[in-house]
Amino acid sequence: MNERIDDITIVGGGAAGWLMALSLVTMLNKGESKVKVTLIESPNIPTIGVGEGTVTGFPRLLRQLGIKERDFLRRSDATYKCAGKFVGWSVDKQGNDRSFYNPFNNGGYINGFESSYYYHKFGPHGDAKSYVDNVLPTQMMVENALGPKEIGQGDYDSVMPYTYHLHAHAFSKQMAHIAQKRGVVHILDDFVDADLDEKGWITALNLKEKGKVPVKLVIDCTGFKGLILQQIMKEPYQEFGNHLLCDRAIPVPHPHRDIEKMRPCTTATAKSAGWIFDVPIYSRMGSGYVYSSQFKSEDEALHELLTHINDPELKDVTPQVIKMKVGRVRNTWVKNCIATGLAAGFVEPLEASAIYTIEMTARMLITYFPEKGITDPIINRFNQVMNRMYDEILNFIVMTYYTSNRPEPFWQAARNDIDIPPLLQENLELWKEFMPSAHDVEGKFLFDHWDYISLLNGQGYFEGVQFPTEKYLAKPDWVKYSQKMAETKRQLRRHLPSHYELLKHMHGG
Repeated sequence: MNERIDDITIVGGGAAGWLMALSLVTMLNKGESKVKVTLIESPNIPTIGVGEGTVTGFPRLLRQLGIKERDFLRRSDATYKCAGKFVGWSVDKQGNDRSFYNPFNNGGYINGFESSYYYHKFGPHGDAKSYVDNVLPTQMMVENALGPKEIGQGDYDSVMPYTYHLHAHAFSKQMAHIAQKRGVVHILDDFVDADLDEKGWITALNLKEKGKVPVKLVIDCTGFKGLILQQIMKEPYQEFGNHLLCDRAIPVPHPHRDIEKMRPCTTATAKSAGWIFDVPIYSRMGSGYVYSSQFKSEDEALHELLTHINDPELKDVTPQVIKMKVGRVRNTWVKNCIATGLAAGFVEPLEASAIYTIEMTARMLITYFPEKGITDPIINRFNQVMNRMYDEILNFIVMTYYTSNRPEPFWQAARNDIDIPPLLQENLELWKEFMPSAHDVEGKFLFDHWDYISLLNGQGYFEGVQFPTEKYLAKPDWVKYSQKMAETKRQLRRHLPSHYELLKHMHGG
């Protein structure tokens, strides 16, 4: 198709549709060339208002979209997120659960070597509780429920790196409001089917009330059903069931137990057949059990989740059980159709990557926007980048399960009955001799080698390993580094407000 693309049609609302619409109408219409963006949304599809996490880089997106931080926090019921806390994903030699943090920061170098080598050789210094606690302030600030910025700092400025937890439905409504003010055309109607030309390109969408709508470029945001790319364009969906076992999620909102002690982190607690997330948004908590239906019935999973939440008011709750379609389409861009959100893929919610994949789809479309027409080189490069992104997310999440030593049947199956992606298998063998390095991670979208170091340290993966690099290290260098970090933590604890005080200020009291 060599026709100039000046008209984009998005099918489906929610976070995927409205974030795409807002990103495209904002970023593509700053110059002299203008692009029309239309979003078609069914009035008959209910939304699920769960608490959801985002990843580092999301504040940058909001800044680029011209959204004030305080407005975002208020309208999306948002809180700050500075780390992910993993509880019980492995056990120590006595069989006790381990807990560790994956921070939004790197552990730094000492004389050219990763600080993790020093920690492994010399152990924690002073009162540090873990590797992350020894080399970063993150664990200290989370455990003391501190905010990542001082009250009065500018939008998206901070002392510590952060992103957010948000209410997914409220966030979608906020994006929709801004997008329509900036010119996105909103059509409330049900999508029926699409007309294709002789080469398989979409020429028009057929709607229940409005009838035929001519299109040039279509973005499929129709969720797990994949109504356009998968069902009409027949693009195959590659399931990840041979890599990941969890296929169900039960979300349950519930009140804060003590809002003034709300911590700026997502907590992922390992359970008998999966894990439970605890996401603090401003008005309430959002918890949910992500589990494998092979190892746990719906009733058993709900019982385990409610036992974890421990709120008598929830004893008669009947939440929705979500069947997760874990995997991705073979290609996210086919002819003149691009899928994003759940229509493109989903690698389970462990690393809160869902909104990130939508953002990356928008960024890649803007980078490779076919203003002069859609060509094979554009489509091929776009798909290569997006496929690498999904593969990177898959590798990291598979590793999190695979390196667990929990004894339950589910966890044994997560180690023994799955296919390990080849690059991950190669790296895990290498990391028995060397710590992860910047050269080991291909994609570098969400996870750099520091994320691997933090997680593998937390899982106890390096226990008993003697790294050749350690013979080059001197203990005084480790002590000096550790003392400097300990002083940094003392200063931050003295000056940072509590997470709740900061949120109360940002939300307006």
